[in-house]
Amino acid sequence: MTIDGVSQTTGLERLVDIGADEGGLKLTIRDRKLETVLGSVTVPAEDLMTVLTEQPKGPQNISGALEVEIRRNEVWLTLGGPDAAVGLDDLMDAVGGALPS
Repeated sequence: MTIDGVSQTTGLERLVDIGADEGGLKLTIRDRKLETVLGSVTVPAEDLMTVLTEQPKGPQNISGALEVEIRRNEVWLTLGGPDAAVGLDDLMDAVGGALPS
């Protein structure tokens, strides 16, 4: 599933792709205009779901590759350099849709 986002560092529009992968969930951040891949990582689905449901304060590091920070109804995803802020509900729907039933 692809959701719209915005870089919090540059203000540029981003696309965030979320899908199932062998190691859990694969998150890919792309530039919306150029559609080039800026960064991609696979993280354990349980770890990401825990952060999204418990909503701890401040940035949370998942598997040393993805930083997640929840700010009310917005989630800031950072993959080293590339970042995207997406809606919490949109991200929860995408993660739920990517997980096997």
